[in-house]
Formats: sequence, structure tokens, C-alpha cells
Amino acid sequence: MQSGFAVGWRQVAICFILLSATGMIASTYSIVAVPLAQEFKPSRSVLMLAMTVLSGVCAMLAPFVGNLMDRISLRGMMIAGGLFLGAGYASLSFATTFNQVLLIFALVVAPANVLIGPVAATVLLSRWFSKRRGRAVGIAIAGIAAGGFVFPMIIQGLLNSHEWREAMRILAGILVLWTVPAAALVIGRPEERGLHPDGDDHDAALKSAQNMPATITTSQVLRDPAFWLICLFAAVVTSGMKGMVTNLAPLAIDNGVKAKDAAYLVSVYAGFGFIAKLTFAMLSDRFGPRLLMYMSLAGFAFGMALLTRASGGYAPIALGVAMIGLFGGMMVPLESFMAPRVFGQRIVGKAMGLISGVILIALLSTPPLFGLIFDLTDSYNGIFIFFAGLALVTMFAVPYLRMHPREIEADLSVKSRP
Repeated sequence: MQSGFAVGWRQVAICFILLSATGMIASTYSIVAVPLAQEFKPSRSVLMLAMTVLSGVCAMLAPFVGNLMDRISLRGMMIAGGLFLGAGYASLSFATTFNQVLLIFALVVAPANVLIGPVAATVLLSRWFSKRRGRAVGIAIAGIAAGGFVFPMIIQGLLNSHEWREAMRILAGILVLWTVPAAALVIGRPEERGLHPDGDDHDAALKSAQNMPATITTSQVLRDPAFWLICLFAAVVTSGMKGMVTNLAPLAIDNGVKAKDAAYLVSVYAGFGFIAKLTFAMLSDRFGPRLLMYMSLAGFAFGMALLTRASGGYAPIALGVAMIGLFGGMMVPLESFMAPRVFGQRIVGKAMGLISGVILIALLSTPPLFGLIFDLTDSYNGIFIFFAGLALVTMFAVPYLRMHPREIEADLSVKSRP
């Protein structure tokens, strides 16, 4: 019989594989968009609307799906997510209008993104890990960046050698083979195999369970100041990153960088994002989450400030992008690390779903906001300064973030009385 430690790390590997598949959706859309633009000839803004639709629907689904993950088979939901993802790209090959493309992203790809995305990984790994949770989450979420590396080459290779509709069908098959067998190996809870988190014995697992709060309602989560603080920290950084990367190529070209060289800046961003997740995995179980939160916010602010020097050419832009990818990239695993710590493992699906919904709403606004500031001022400097300052101001709220479930907080206050 395998130990809980070994089986737990197998779940990390599974999450890495699944998250690499969801990580490719946004990072490869600019590649998929080329044949879609040639076929349907939408305007540039309508072409990019697919990503807005994706984020919007995910924001609506995440709270509902996250709540379900606390109640029903996580394995079944993740298998369904893999099938949805393959079906989404297969469906694209049959689209006859761009409106159908938008419907496919809304009704098929978006559910897949939620079912096998960070919410699902957080729920699963919070059940399998306690003391090593930060390391496990960091390694798993590195899969998002890994997918951003691997799948662009796969998709471009398919488009180079096949007609685009055929390429989408082949990609759909690859995605199903990539995700469904991995999801089928998911073990939703350690107790299904008579095991315990971190490979601990029964007594340790029982003590951990006793510290978990009873199930609480959605309204109670939404009234918790800690919920909104986590949303604030994550939304400031991730929405700033989304706005920056979606406007990165135009920014670079406007400042004298050749178009082919501007594309490498996206790789710099993705590469340092991958390093960020692995760095988080190494540091999270050694240092407190508050210190990591300070590092993420400060490094992100510094990177945004560096981009105000973009007129200096490739070097300052690349350095700013690297800093944002490295330090800002730590915020995604931090969000997943904090949810079970603050709300307890029993409702982590509900909490993560609600947090993801709020953050995705914030992500909808920043790409056009960056573009609007440029249109009004003929420069991105104003929005870079705004996000740098916002991140620095937000750092003052970090000490007020509670680091344990509310029920434990109440117990501690009682015990501390004379």
C-alpha cells in the first residue's frame, strides 16, 4: 500500500498536467485568432471579444462550480472538464460565423476552464496537503506557465501542416488525451484510500480536522473582510498583469522594437512566470505568507515603474516584464495557498470559486482600460504609474489579513483570556 505522501504528490503531478491545458487557452488565442480572422473577418475588437466572453462566463461559473466541488466527485468534474475542453476546440472547426465562435468559448471552453483550472487544483491539493500545501500548490500552478510554453509550438505546428479546421480537430484529440486520462487518476480525498494529508498518522489528521470551521454560507464568506482582502491583493496584481501583457506588443513596437522581437517579450513574461511558481513552491513552506505577499506586491510595483522607461528600448521593457512575471506571478499560487488557510479546507471550493469570480470580473476591465489611457494620453505611463502606486498602497493592508479560519480565531481569543 502506497503512503499518503506518495499518492499526494501524484495529485500534484495530475494538477500540473491539467493546469497546463487550461493555461494554453488564453496564451494561444492570438495564434488561433489568425485563421479565425482570415475566415470570418471580424474587427480586431470583436476578434478579441472571445477572451472577454471567456473571462465573463468563468466569473459567473466559478462560485457555483467551486461550491459543487465541496460536495460531489471532484474526479468526475475534472474528467468532464477535459472532455469539454476537447469538445470546444473540435466545435471551433465546425463554426460558420464568428458569433458561433463566441458561443463556443462561452458554453464549452469556459466551463472546461473552471472544471480543470486553479479552483479545482486548490480544492484537491488542500485535501492532500497541510504542512506542505504551499510547495504543492506552487508546483501544480507552474503548469499554467508550462502550457504557455508547450502548446503554442504544438498549435503553430498543426496550423503550418494542416488546414485550420483540421488542425483544430487534431488539437481537440490531443487535449482529450492530455487531460482525461490524468483526471481519471484523481483521488478526491485521502480518506478514500485510508490515507491522511501529508502522509500524517490518524491522530494528526484528526487534530487538523477538529480545527476546521463548520460549513458556512456564501453570504458569510462575502461578509468576511479577509475574503475581500485576498480579492484586493490578487486583483491588483493579476489585473495589472493582464492589462500589461495584452498591450505589450503595441507598447514595444511604439518604442522602436521590431515586431518579431516584441513577440519574445511574451516569452520573457511567461518564462519568469514559470520561475515564479517554482520559487513560490520553494519559499512558501519556509516563510510566512505575509512576507511573500509583500514581495509580490513590491516586485510587481517595481516592474510596472520600470515600464515607464520603455522609451529606452528593448532592455528596460524586458527588465520590467521580467520583474512583473517573476514577482507578480507569485500572486496566483498565493491566492490558492491562502484560501484553505483563511477559510478552512471544508469550504475551500466555495471560497476559491467566489474569489476567482471577483478577480475575473476585475480582469475584464484592464485590457481596454490600458488601451483607453493610451488613446487619451498617447502613452501607457499613466496606467503603469497607477498600478505601481496601487500595489504599494495595498501593501499597508497586508498586516490586517487573517491567517486562520474564523472559528479558530474565536477559540484563540477565548484561550488568551486570563
